[in-house]
Amino acid sequence: MSVTSLLLASAVTLVLGGGATAWLWLVQRPNAERSEGLKLLAAMRWREFSRLVLDGLRSRGFEPEAVEDAAERGQDSVIHVRRNQQAWLLACKHGLNYRITQSMVGDMADAIRFHGAAGGVVATLGEVESQARKFATGHVELFDGHALWPIVEAQLSAGVRDELAGKAQAATKRQIAVAWAAALTLGLVAALVAPKGDDAEAVDPVAAATPAPPQAAAPTVQPAGTVPGDAAAAAPESEDEQRDDVIRMVATVPGVERAMWSTRSTLLIYLTDESVDPVRNICGIMEKHEGLRTSRLHLQPPAGATRPARFLQCATY
Repeated sequence: MSVTSLLLASAVTLVLGGGATAWLWLVQRPNAERSEGLKLLAAMRWREFSRLVLDGLRSRGFEPEAVEDAAERGQDSVIHVRRNQQAWLLACKHGLNYRITQSMVGDMADAIRFHGAAGGVVATLGEVESQARKFATGHVELFDGHALWPIVEAQLSAGVRDELAGKAQAATKRQIAVAWAAALTLGLVAALVAPKGDDAEAVDPVAAATPAPPQAAAPTVQPAGTVPGDAAAAAPESEDEQRDDVIRMVATVPGVERAMWSTRSTLLIYLTDESVDPVRNICGIMEKHEGLRTSRLHLQPPAGATRPARFLQCATY
């Protein structure tokens, strides 16, 4: 693996692992701690839960009037509290799956009018439906589990808060370890699928931007045996070259053993089979050579042949 691939793998791993760690620790860990805390509150009795809610609302200016009477009636009752010297009502809805609906907001509004209170608070560990929030007026305040937890958390003992934080941290650390393993895997995959390149072939941007100095044109070298200009075409064969060419070509004709120039004007041809007449093929070869086409052919039959030697010309002047 090249240095570039290693750097790419490291960068991908650090970015993904670091981002996942930040999100898990800063966002997911508080959510996990709140989730564990809401489970703890849901396991309490309604009286204990309502007391924690009431104690938490003290920071918002609420003071209890009569908690014990409401505690005897359960979560369908309302708790009378005071805020800014005015009467308010508090309804605590226990359970993680509890949902505050529009009709419950209407019931609280009716209770406010019935008791002549200035307003009311509905708190639950569950959720508040969107229609209920839209229906709630300024004198009805709604708290779901997400909003209620910061109010109640401070009322828990330090030991309980530490236990909840420890559980959330342990779960988050396990998730962070998994996230780093996944980031490392993705980094290696990115390095493997990245285009391969030799580090030594990396282009220096400065050198690439600098134009190369012009080079003198290399002199043209004429191949040996050629003539410059119009004389570059191959020179015609000499007579001796033509004679050698004829000897080689005639020797390949069927029925011919070999050929040789017995004189400057006579081609001696030794035959291997008197039944084969090679004259047409031999004359075809002779006619290709203008200076030799009128040469005399001496056809010498093989030993023991019945036919005598023959002399002929393929062409006349």
